[in-house]
Amino acid sequence: MSTSFDWDVFLSHSSVDKPRVARLAERLQAAGFRVWFDRPNIDNGEDIVTAIEQGLERSRVLVLCMTKAAFESEWVRLERNTATFRDPANHDRRFLFPTDRS
Repeated sequence: MSTSFDWDVFLSHSSVDKPRVARLAERLQAAGFRVWFDRPNIDNGEDIVTAIEQGLERSRVLVLCMTKAAFESEWVRLERNTATFRDPANHDRRFLFPTDRS
């Protein structure tokens, strides 16, 4: 596993929550963080699973935006499970999960 990361933060979310998470991505970028967010980081026609796995592999922190929709999302489950097994001792990565407070 590389200890050099292309992204500071990978934002995992349900597509239902995309507008809210897009605002979070903008705030993080404005604060100077390099953010992996699906909309600008997956090209049309690109294999989505591969793009997500590469984003996770190259991100220091996974932020799981936990909402009801996220818990029901297969994509979010894939992202969470992938990140969980990347660094089981959690030496080089962090897994954050803010909750929906609306």
